[in-house]
Amino acid sequence: MVRVVKSDEMKAYDKDTIQKIGIPSLVLMERAALVTVDEIEKCRRIEEKVLVVAGNGNNGGDGLAIGRILALKGAEVTFLLAGSREKATQETSTQIRIIENLGFSIQSKLENEEYDMVIDALFGIGLSRNVEGTYLALIEELNRMKDRGAYICSVDIPSGICADTGKIMGCAVKADLTVSYAYAKRGHLLYPGKTYTGILKVRDIGIPEQLNVSCPATAFTYEKQEINQLLPKRRADGNKGTFGKVILFAGSCDMCGACLICAESIMRAGAGMVKIVSPVCNREVIQRALPEAMLLSYEGQADEAELMKSLQWADVLVAGPGIGTREESLKILRTCLESSKIPAVLDADALNLLSENAGLQKLILEQKERQIVLTPHPGELTRLLQMDMEQYRNNREEMIKMLVERYGCIVAAKDAVTIVAAAGKEQIYINTSGNDGMATAGSGDALAGIIGGLIAQRMEGFEAAALGVFLHGLAGEAAAERNSKYGVMATDIVKELPLVMNQL
Repeated sequence: MVRVVKSDEMKAYDKDTIQKIGIPSLVLMERAALVTVDEIEKCRRIEEKVLVVAGNGNNGGDGLAIGRILALKGAEVTFLLAGSREKATQETSTQIRIIENLGFSIQSKLENEEYDMVIDALFGIGLSRNVEGTYLALIEELNRMKDRGAYICSVDIPSGICADTGKIMGCAVKADLTVSYAYAKRGHLLYPGKTYTGILKVRDIGIPEQLNVSCPATAFTYEKQEINQLLPKRRADGNKGTFGKVILFAGSCDMCGACLICAESIMRAGAGMVKIVSPVCNREVIQRALPEAMLLSYEGQADEAELMKSLQWADVLVAGPGIGTREESLKILRTCLESSKIPAVLDADALNLLSENAGLQKLILEQKERQIVLTPHPGELTRLLQMDMEQYRNNREEMIKMLVERYGCIVAAKDAVTIVAAAGKEQIYINTSGNDGMATAGSGDALAGIIGGLIAQRMEGFEAAALGVFLHGLAGEAAAERNSKYGVMATDIVKELPLVMNQL
């Protein structure tokens, strides 16, 4: 688990490191400078013409220290201090004195020169209002330098990006490399900040682990190397029942594909058995395409006694892919939710039916003790909350938490960066895997199946949703590598899933 922090959380870690642990702020600043230079040396020649643009906060002090080290290593460094010296923090004032004592000068105005590299240390994670005036003009000029070929390294976060949301605060630096200290910030991982961050490197500067334990971050993500520890353990003496039984209500007339993608994902994620509830018109296609699946087919309405028997057999319910929103689908979905208390994953048309039907909403509200995972894309999420897309774009995390609290459930909110949140859980999961090639029909059906398959193997719902999202993204990356982002299909994601899991 990798912590992802907000600006106030990072400031608290810094403060406690300095005041409670006793590590001076200047020591942390020097460490930050050293690790940044180390990352620069991995991808650039030091003998270059470098511009350091520093603000008068501690982020600027980091940048000045970076420039000093680069200059002592042989770079031709120009130091630019934006803002007045009189308002500089104590640490930044110290860095100014050190630089001048070494014989370097500090400019207050940008000269009309060309540079090979720019160190962006204008604003740090504390930016709280839109960039305006001379600062806006300066950032625009830095971006023009990038367009002309300059390489930009941002210190902790690209100047102009909100560290908590990833939003652009009027204008922002477009970095090639961002070196973040101690932890990733939310603004690095959420769009549009993710685009502006470039390559993200997170480096340790000495924040003690004991502070993380006493004050955990409110968001986290995963790295590839730890996923093997998170996958459900396989019993050597297990059988198909040991690894979980899933009942899948999916598909309708002319919508068999969603059913097949979801069902195969369930099994590829490790579940032992799946029984598909789908109209009789899909029977032959399902039996040919996925002979491993059991089938409860129906015409008009499902046999209620057989459906009840199947629900009692199952460990997990997955419902929604391709079922449509007709009355017969609503009735079967209601029966599935009323007649069993097993964990449920609701996706696609199950969410559309939920948004339209007060009776279903009441039923979900009455089952808050049950593990229910909702997997909405932005349109489905706004329909569930009866809000518009602009509200979603401006307050995405708040809307996700609103949905979580309204239904007392787990929400895997699908988007370019998927967020998973759960009722009663302060931490959210922010996904870092995947790519735009996954924006393809059926991708969401695959995700619902993966989550259902993991829950079937006795994973807790929130953990299954977070891990499922990450594995889904890794499979999407593998599919894009094999087929290009332009050529990824949902079936490619499903095929890559077991290969990805085998490599971890």
